[in-house]
Amino acid sequence: MNAENDYLKYMEEQILPSILPHREELYLSREPGRNLYCAFYTADETVSAKGILLISHGFTETADKYFEVICYFLKAGFHVCILEHCGHGRSYRLAKEDLSLVHIDSWKRYVADLKFVARAAKKYYNKPLPLFLFAHSMGGGIGAALAAREPGLFERVILCSPMICPATGGVPMPLTQLIDAAMCKSGHERDYVIGQHAYDGQETFEDAFATSPSRWAWYKAKTDAEPLFQTSGASYGWLREAIRLNHFLMTEAWKRITAPILLFQAENETVVSKEQQVLFLQKLAQARQSDNIRFVQVPGAKHEIYRSEDETTARFLKTCLEFLEEDL
Repeated sequence: MNAENDYLKYMEEQILPSILPHREELYLSREPGRNLYCAFYTADETVSAKGILLISHGFTETADKYFEVICYFLKAGFHVCILEHCGHGRSYRLAKEDLSLVHIDSWKRYVADLKFVARAAKKYYNKPLPLFLFAHSMGGGIGAALAAREPGLFERVILCSPMICPATGGVPMPLTQLIDAAMCKSGHERDYVIGQHAYDGQETFEDAFATSPSRWAWYKAKTDAEPLFQTSGASYGWLREAIRLNHFLMTEAWKRITAPILLFQAENETVVSKEQQVLFLQKLAQARQSDNIRFVQVPGAKHEIYRSEDETTARFLKTCLEFLEEDL
């Protein structure tokens, strides 16, 4: 991988021509009038596909942010399916009046949508192929919850900087819960969490969760140009459901997950709780007493490990692929 010096050229000449001809964009409805944007990428038909990789993206992200990741797994022989979660990108929203705001009524909605798309992906490719999950940040919490609710659905699960619990900026979690509950009960469920706001395009690389300036700049330009990509802040309702999701993961989910797990943690993580990630894995190990739970801390990385500089990104993706191919 040698993309850092001219990432725009790398994307325009290598990544996009390799994936876009193999993409079909569809809108799927689990509920009437509520469309989920999904992109289905088909691996080279001259080679037997190894499986289907379902991608569950993170908070404020879109499917387009994963073009490079998609290309890597497509070339390795995996079909790839990615959705945009409720409140993100081109999918349906519960807070239609503000494209910057991410709001949800229940974390279970995210899980139900992801399950629906997982089933749709298996039907789309119409072959008895194993289904794998790559899930980042918020999408990692959602994916872990689905893996618990539907044991056997996924052959293997990769959790990249998963949101087992969101970081609370130094505010103790009990106090965060009290404030959030008070705001929701007083009619502010759809208001921005304090400190968050509508998209203003003012983020700098120094504020970003990536360590590759070129990867960050490429997607920043896409976000600036497309209002549907400009989700930027959470509602108090979203925070309430993130806390409830954490409760499920830490009290119930770890007892039910059966798929092998690979969890990546960024050394310089600031978005989600590193302590809760470790505790979650410890609980999984306690329940399963097996060696198919793996933990990799990525030196020097920030939250978006897949948007690190070339060497770290390549090593990260190589480790993912080796994990997915172990039993193939």
